[in-house]
Amino acid sequence: MKTKTTAITNAVLLLVAGITGAASAQEEAAAPSKPEENQVVITGSRLANRGFLAPTPVTVVDATELKVSGTQNLENLLNDTPQFTANQLNSPTANTVQAGQPSGTSTLNLRNLGPTRNLVLVNGRRYAITGPDFTTDINTIPTALVKRIETVTGGSSAVYGSDAISGVVNFILRDNYEGAEVNVQGNWDQPTHTPTKSIDLTVGGNFDNKKGNAVLSINFQDRQGMTRGDVGGYAVPSLGDGCVTAASWSATGPGTPLSVPSGQTCLSAGGRPGLVYSGSSTVPTGRIGNLPLYGSTSSNAALDAAMAAAGLQNMSSLGAIFDSTGKVVRPYTTADAYDLGPVSYVVTPQKRWVANAFAHYDINEYATGYTEIHFSNNTANVQIAPAGAGANFLVNTNNPYLSPQMQEVLRQLDLKESGTTRVTNGSQTLSTTPGDGLAILNLNRRLNDIGPRFASTDHSTFRIALGLKGKLNDVSENYLTDLKYDMYYTNSRTTESQYQTGSISLSRYQNAILSQNGAAPVLNPFGQNITSAAASAVAISSNSTITAEQQGAAANLTGKLLELPAGPVDFSTGVERRHAYSRYTPDAYLSSGDVSGWNAARATQGESTVKEIFGEVRVPLLSDKPFAKNLSVSGAFRRSDYDVESVGTVWTNSVGTEWTPIESLTFRAQKQKSIRAPNVGELFGGQGTNGPTATDPCSSRQPTAQQTGAVRAVCVATGVPANLVFDQSVQPTNFLTQIVGGNPNLKAETSHTTTFGAVFAPKAVPGLQLSVDYYKITLDDAISTLGGGGIQSVLNLCYNTIQNANSVYCKAINRDPITGQIAAPTYVMTTAANIGGIKTEGYDLAGHYGFRTGWGLMGADTRWNIDTNWTYVKELTFTPIQDLPNITNQCVGSFGQTCGQPLPKWKGTARLTMNSGKLMLSARARYIGKVTVDTYVLPATSGGTPPALDSLTNPKIKAYTYLDLTAGYDFTKSVSVTAGIRNVLDKDPPVLGSSQLPANNTIAATYDPLGRNLFFSLNVKL
Repeated sequence: MKTKTTAITNAVLLLVAGITGAASAQEEAAAPSKPEENQVVITGSRLANRGFLAPTPVTVVDATELKVSGTQNLENLLNDTPQFTANQLNSPTANTVQAGQPSGTSTLNLRNLGPTRNLVLVNGRRYAITGPDFTTDINTIPTALVKRIETVTGGSSAVYGSDAISGVVNFILRDNYEGAEVNVQGNWDQPTHTPTKSIDLTVGGNFDNKKGNAVLSINFQDRQGMTRGDVGGYAVPSLGDGCVTAASWSATGPGTPLSVPSGQTCLSAGGRPGLVYSGSSTVPTGRIGNLPLYGSTSSNAALDAAMAAAGLQNMSSLGAIFDSTGKVVRPYTTADAYDLGPVSYVVTPQKRWVANAFAHYDINEYATGYTEIHFSNNTANVQIAPAGAGANFLVNTNNPYLSPQMQEVLRQLDLKESGTTRVTNGSQTLSTTPGDGLAILNLNRRLNDIGPRFASTDHSTFRIALGLKGKLNDVSENYLTDLKYDMYYTNSRTTESQYQTGSISLSRYQNAILSQNGAAPVLNPFGQNITSAAASAVAISSNSTITAEQQGAAANLTGKLLELPAGPVDFSTGVERRHAYSRYTPDAYLSSGDVSGWNAARATQGESTVKEIFGEVRVPLLSDKPFAKNLSVSGAFRRSDYDVESVGTVWTNSVGTEWTPIESLTFRAQKQKSIRAPNVGELFGGQGTNGPTATDPCSSRQPTAQQTGAVRAVCVATGVPANLVFDQSVQPTNFLTQIVGGNPNLKAETSHTTTFGAVFAPKAVPGLQLSVDYYKITLDDAISTLGGGGIQSVLNLCYNTIQNANSVYCKAINRDPITGQIAAPTYVMTTAANIGGIKTEGYDLAGHYGFRTGWGLMGADTRWNIDTNWTYVKELTFTPIQDLPNITNQCVGSFGQTCGQPLPKWKGTARLTMNSGKLMLSARARYIGKVTVDTYVLPATSGGTPPALDSLTNPKIKAYTYLDLTAGYDFTKSVSVTAGIRNVLDKDPPVLGSSQLPANNTIAATYDPLGRNLFFSLNVKL
């Protein structure tokens, strides 16, 4: 299925980009606006549009693009837009459950600043929140009703309030419709032929002599998921980084592992860094991980003799593995690892019902009442490999399921203990002393006897908006004229219930492997001998619920303040009050941590209220003057008073200008101060665990060039046995566990945004529009996990940067003193704090050219449209700790465990569409620039010494160009079909080892994980 980027594809992309130029997409048309259109309000400002361009850049995606791209889920379309970055944890490829957060949702990541830092509106009003993080689930917005999507790519808190750090995404819906329409669509991927089916029914009409209109729309979507085993190819088996023989090396598949002699590197030993099979050392037959090595200083003569009798004299630090009977034990090798991948979903199943009703009624010439009602129900499933029990457990030295030789090994381990040792598993702590008949075993057992872990989420959202808008009489002939008001109340409620199976209770498991009153243990963890009764004794299901409510009331007045020689002074002012509440309620297993399989979290509950007053004004300075067709300045402010003591009262503001020296050219600039108040999860979130992929610098996964004496010393000081530093046993799997949670003392984040640009629409070339905009966003007091980037940042700061065992970062790390592994109960603490800073800047470039020809495939008159949209990211720098300003993560052009999803310097799309008679043909190219793994980029950009590229496995991802084709035909005015192919060239995603995000051997949220994809839709107007 792999296809190289062809010269033809690149030529098409460059041709289209060259014709249109590079610019930031604009909603302004080349043709003069009709008088009634001059009153349209543009997202980014509440002022009427009187022919002025908005000082803040606005990118627009219209309903036509939804149609020709085969969009069923809106986040898929927006992630193709260059201003957005994929969001791995909330997307169709997010086969994961985040403790305390909604599951099966889709959120937006604008400017790569995260889903909590952009504000989602529907028809200019805040929408429903999904949970403690106050984000909006894009799944709840009906695709069939979308008229256009306007994105303000810059802070807008002065206009819209909190959360608009990176910008605002406003979904404009069709709320005035007459007729009936049915749209049926199906999508199929080529590798598995798995369908996604949807049907939309929209009906609407006028009533009472067209004084009113009502619209009802219902959508049903069924997305069937597929596993990595279904996809095959690049997706299986699970891969990691390793050293392979040069002859077996492959960029896309596992090579033959090469053992590297002590003191040598992979390259000096004649090998090559490459992909190797990478599974979990928690295996179905059980592995013991803490046995001292034969003949080592941590052993003794009696234990050596026992291990030799059991056949373990050649055992490595990875321990020993049992056979299926549990009676035979041998040294564990990496070839014994268990592949977690085949049963895991690449795309998760989803069933969604969405119903929307809109109505408005003209009460009189001064008042129009309106309402919006929304209900949606979304069920989504997650499936991953069976749970594992991997920890220190107490085992009877005379366990009847073990061979006599292994019983003697356990007896010697028991005698070798010193003092009293406590072992905690889940909600239970037991003690052992030397010679008490109990041995401590680091036992790692994959419980495939119980079956895969499965989570089913039922997510429902209800929202209602009630409003009254209209016009008011002028106060006088020259002052306060053209007055319009809009006041409304919104109330939304989201509820989610999640049912999880496939987990075990750790305390029950501990008790089940111990003898009770002299009887044989209920559960035999050695080999493949767990009976159905034993499985029932330890298996548990867990439940959790989330509730999120948001109420808002706002009143807004707009109009002309007064007339100046250059034109009217437009103003807008208003008040707003919002109340948000959220609650996460886990059951006893999840809240206590007595669970292995799904991430645990304690309960979360909290609320916040804000009262605001805001204003905005635009003052025209010059009009119809030489080199000043228009010149105006604008400003806005908002005062927000939060009942959260640590936030209090905050002010935001903006100032901007627009200058049109000649009719075809406009310059614009704006400076803004924006804020984001902490959400309930950040303030009051109960501590919980999750397990992202990360690299422990004390393990063999640490790049060879960074396995220094200084790092070794810190590893020993933080609890890694000296003989295990840089050993593979310190981190036997890609995943590490962190503790996350809230902080009630958080204050608001503050950002400053600067934008300036130009829009060019030459009269000499009718239909051509070009624009370019520069943006710079600086964020201070960023709310983040400790270290600014989660577990990987904490580990890097402790071992690779600060290198002080007494630092707050090193003290956040808890290790097992026997194995050196990051371990319970606190793992790595990464709770929330106002500690970071972010800076990003770049350029948005876009263009549109529409023209007609006297020839075509289906008639003499053919319309052509060429559209392109690009972003060049000059900088994205994260300062994890603002008190340490010299420590930065400069993430442009990189991807990885610290920087996250790929962020190329260039990303863009270009589309060519022909409409000839009843026929429509369209081609789109999607471009994602090259990126390099952050383990190389970060040291290289911060003055450090990066590892040599040839010492890393697949460190670069080349530039990707995807080609999409669409065709449509209007059989009649009432019946039309559209069909298309996404990823026509059937390009596989990049294949990665340990740098994959987070699994699937690739980065499925950014690169098409399913190859060629076909869609077909039928639209019938009744």
